[in-house]
Amino acid sequence: MNSKLAAQSQALAWALEQANEKYATEYPASVGSHMTNTDSTPFMDVVAAISVRENERGTQIGNGWDPQWHQPTDVYATYSDKDFRLGLNAAQTTLAAVAKLAGATVTK
Repeated sequence: MNSKLAAQSQALAWALEQANEKYATEYPASVGSHMTNTDSTPFMDVVAAISVRENERGTQIGNGWDPQWHQPTDVYATYSDKDFRLGLNAAQTTLAAVAKLAGATVTK
């Protein structure tokens, strides 16, 4: 919302939301008006930037809920199957959106 490229970021967000609807197996995406606690902030005035995250946990992590967040304990063993399914969902969404934006034909 505060980016010099807010319109481009919004278009990118809608592309990912549409890819999520069509190709992701879990965790429906929604588009929000702002990003917070994200590593994309330094880039948001240079390139369209969005944050892909699971809403509830994103809010919790941003408030310090996740004790592993940016800590040495942020390792494979601290994650559950649900966490890995979330990662798969993010990959499905992102790869489908990138393929579509690049003009590739994507089939389910």
